[in-house]
Order: sequence, then C-alpha cells, then structure tokens
Amino acid sequence: MQLKPSHDEAARQDFVYDLREFLTDKVYSRITPYYRTRVVPGFEKVHGRKPADKKEVRDVMLADQGYQSWSLLQRLSQQMMFTSVIDTVERTLPDLVEQSKKNLTLGSLRLDETVEIPKYLTAYDIHQQPGGYHSEHTEDDLAAGAIYDATLPIYSRGAMGHENDLLAQTIVKYVNEYIADLRPKKILDLGCAIGNSTLPLARIFPEAEVFGIDVAAPCLRYAHARANALGVNVSFSQQNAEKTRFLDHSFDLIVSCLLLHETSHSAVPNIIRECSRILRPGGWMVHLDVYQFNQETLTPLEDFLRDWEVFNNNENFSGALREMDLQGIFERAGFAEDTIRFTTAQADVEHTEGYEGDYYFHLPVYVAQKELVQ
Repeated sequence: MQLKPSHDEAARQDFVYDLREFLTDKVYSRITPYYRTRVVPGFEKVHGRKPADKKEVRDVMLADQGYQSWSLLQRLSQQMMFTSVIDTVERTLPDLVEQSKKNLTLGSLRLDETVEIPKYLTAYDIHQQPGGYHSEHTEDDLAAGAIYDATLPIYSRGAMGHENDLLAQTIVKYVNEYIADLRPKKILDLGCAIGNSTLPLARIFPEAEVFGIDVAAPCLRYAHARANALGVNVSFSQQNAEKTRFLDHSFDLIVSCLLLHETSHSAVPNIIRECSRILRPGGWMVHLDVYQFNQETLTPLEDFLRDWEVFNNNENFSGALREMDLQGIFERAGFAEDTIRFTTAQADVEHTEGYEGDYYFHLPVYVAQKELVQ
C-alpha cells in the first residue's frame, strides 16, 4: 500500500524533507539566542524592561523580519510537503484503490454513511492537509489516508519509524512500565486514522481483540488495507469517539494518539465520559497528546513559541486544550483521582531515520483508571 513516487516526485519530496530539517535544526535552534541578543534589547530601549508575557513577545516577534522569515518558510514547507505527495497520490490512486481491495483476509472494516463529520474537522484543514482527513472525491476513495501515511516521515524527518508507529510504541512502553499488571483482552484506539498507532497494540498484545475507530472513511479504507498488507488483525469502524456504538464496560484499555487537541471544548468531556462508559471497572485510558503547560515554568518566549502550530498550522484547538481543567473532567467522568496523571512517556527513537546515537523523545500522556466500584 505504500506510494511509489516517480524519480522527479521523489526528488521533490526529498527536497521538502531536507528543507524542514534545515528550518528545524539549523534555524529554529537560533531563535532563542536571536531573541535575547537582538529583540529584547530593542524592547528594553523602548519600555525599560523585558517583555512580560507571550502577548508582548508575540507583538515584537511578528514585527521582526528574522522571525517572519523563519515562520513563513516553516508554513510554506508544510504546504510543499502535501503538494509534493499529492502528485504521487493522484497519479497512482486508481491502482491504490484496486490494491486496497485485494487479499482482505484479516480483521474487518465497517463504514457508516450516517456518521456526521464534526464541525471541528470540517471548518478548516488540520495541519493544512488539503481536504483534511475525511474528504472523498471518488468511489472507495482512500487518498487522504495515503497522503497522511506518506507525509508523516517528511513531517517528522523519519522520527516516527519505518511504520510511523512511534507514538503507539511510546504508549505501550509506558503501559508496560507503569501499569505492569495490565493484560488487556480488548483494546480500543480512538481516532485511529490509518492505523499506524493501532497495529502495534495488536502485535504487542496478541491475545487481545483490537479495535480502531475514526470518522474519516478514506483513512479507514487505507487502514484496513494497510493492516492486511502488514499481516495484522484489527477491526476498524467509522464512529465518533464522542458517542460510540460499543456496549458499556467493553474495553480494558483505551488509547488515543494526538486526538484530543484536534477536537473542541465540548468534545473533550464527551470523549472522556465515553471512555468511562465503555471501560471496564479497573480499566485504563492513555491519551498521548499536547503538553498541559504550567505557565509558571515557561518563559514568555517559550510560551509564545508553543503556540506556533495554533496560529500557523491550523491546530486551532491545541492551545485551548492545554488550558482546560482535564483533572476535573477526568474526575467527573468517573476516573479514580489517585490514578490520574499528566506526565511524559519516554520514546527511544535511536533506530529511526534522521537521528543518530541515543535520542529520546519525552511525549506527554494523560492517564487514568476507571473506578473499580460502580
């Protein structure tokens, strides 16, 4: 199911990969010293003090030509990433669709045309992916899933691993280290997209039934074909994580990878309540998502830079999620107070492309256990 770019298409994709690497490793790393030596002195000359908060930092940085240049190139590189891959998808889509229907002997796929795509996914193209993850333009369309799969290595510069499964591997590592007695019989991946974070759960817990749900039919078609191509048994279905069709107390473990920050203020409590409903007493949920920021530990510049994706990459709800009272939302949904954690999980990516030696990501996870007594 992997794309097969032509020589020229591959060259364009390699260029975007290298451009993003340059902007991240060579340019972004210089923003902080540039701010301290060039921006702050100018602000102090006018105001007699340093910028006090991220709003003041934002005002001066958006007017600074050095920051403007990096920010514009970073946004353009995101757009270039998608256009470079879309060329390959459009050229090969008929073959991809045909291939996706062959040898489907593992797992299942259940699509539901009555599932309404939430407004928080239709109002704008998240990550700037044209049409988002849900748009369909042909019969049995799976282009959105193919685009997502092919752009992940460019976006992460290979850090997601050969099967783009770093996030799931991180969750599994956390579960094995901190919830050591968990032997799940049924596992659910919310917002599974192309299943890149679903398949590792089935491989690492082979005795468990594994389910993946998403509202985006093109991604689910691609996920089902991809899982079969990789020889993994997963049941995929088109459902909204805010209200699923699963019975009460169905699952031992529910996970999500970067789902919550792509929803809304009303959706997050709905999703957490739904997790509580379909988790068995004593079951766990682990959501890998954006950091819950402690504003007291951030400098105004750090606070400003954390919001770049919010303002420039169509991650509109990401900043708001960081400020939500997730502790209260979890408790009110029926999760044991002493089990709720907002922490980080360590992911070893030393064998992924683009990184040499021992390299670790510290990825934020929101963890809670369903109350044992109902």
